[in-house]
Amino acid sequence: MELKKEIEKSFPKIEKLFIKEKILEFSRTLPDDLEKYNFGLGTMIRLKLLRPESVLYRKFVQNGFTDKNKMTMEIIKEFYNFKCRKK
Repeated sequence: MELKKEIEKSFPKIEKLFIKEKILEFSRTLPDDLEKYNFGLGTMIRLKLLRPESVLYRKFVQNGFTDKNKMTMEIIKEFYNFKCRKK
């Protein structure tokens, strides 16, 4: 549960990575198609949020994650769920 809370803390930073039109497109994406965001958005998440010294990264490692791509997809899925709940 600590990991989920730490992911949620990153949502404002993730939201800043989008322009308004793209966040709408993202929120309309089907859950099975979220993988397409692992390249552009995912790259920015890995560079800006998943640095080895970050609390978020350390929480992932503590929860058994070792692959940054999998960490990124967890963040993207949680952010997607957050955006869809806001509607």
